[in-house]
Amino acid sequence: MLLATCDSLRRTKVVESLLVERLLRKSRRVLDMWEGCERDWNQTLHEMAAYAMGAPRNSGAFVKLASKATFRMCVRERGREGGVEALLLGTSGLLKGDFMDDHIVCLQEEFDYLATKYDLNVMKAGEWDRNYSFPAGSPVVRIAQLAAIVAQPNFFFDDVIGCATFEDVAKLLSAEVSPYWQKHYTIGGQPVGAPKRLGREKIVTMTINFVVPLQFAYAEVMQREDIKQRAMEMLEQLPAEHNRIVSKWTGAGVPCTSAFDSQALIELQTYCDRGGCAECPLAKQIKRA
Repeated sequence: MLLATCDSLRRTKVVESLLVERLLRKSRRVLDMWEGCERDWNQTLHEMAAYAMGAPRNSGAFVKLASKATFRMCVRERGREGGVEALLLGTSGLLKGDFMDDHIVCLQEEFDYLATKYDLNVMKAGEWDRNYSFPAGSPVVRIAQLAAIVAQPNFFFDDVIGCATFEDVAKLLSAEVSPYWQKHYTIGGQPVGAPKRLGREKIVTMTINFVVPLQFAYAEVMQREDIKQRAMEMLEQLPAEHNRIVSKWTGAGVPCTSAFDSQALIELQTYCDRGGCAECPLAKQIKRA
């Protein structure tokens, strides 16, 4: 395996080149979303956060939810107790039904008001994949967690772009859900222990797939190399991802100590999958030797 045996300086150059390529590719997807949001960075933030929250199975449904219950609506409802939660859960279509639970009934009544106020087109419950492995990953719980994050007064695009470290991101994404969701996994279900906020692993994933690409995309538009560099450095603070692709490379002896490395290895695999050896940064480095 060439990447495992080449000297550390050359390997560092290859890994950094691959990472930049991956971030540029991710940033193009962000910028496509930005164009679709009429170049509104706050709405792009909203949809990107929703996309990452819904990963892997419900990303599409979450983006659709965020496009209907917009960031501007959420900001307007921050001052109303349960306003953002009712807005997002109600628009998702998952709040429909007859329930005896007082909190859910209150959310339904609140959403009836909001649906009229904003002329909302509600999603269908069938648009959500509810075959999740763990209760904490259910769409309802994730929507409640997204609502807690978006309801914070300091959750704006500038706040996310200003994050310089993973701990900055963790503080922003560690909002505690409302009391109801501290005891429930399902709407109207029996009270049980439930997560009060996002777990650290989910925050790491959201940093990789939401915060860093958003920062990199903004830096591309504004030509801010300092923000690009900071976004890349943030990946160095995160643990390496564990998946089939990364395991293949590490099993062949390639060092992988952070998300900086694992993201680069995932990008390298795209060259292998399409037989793109001639364009591969690793092959180019070997030829220069």
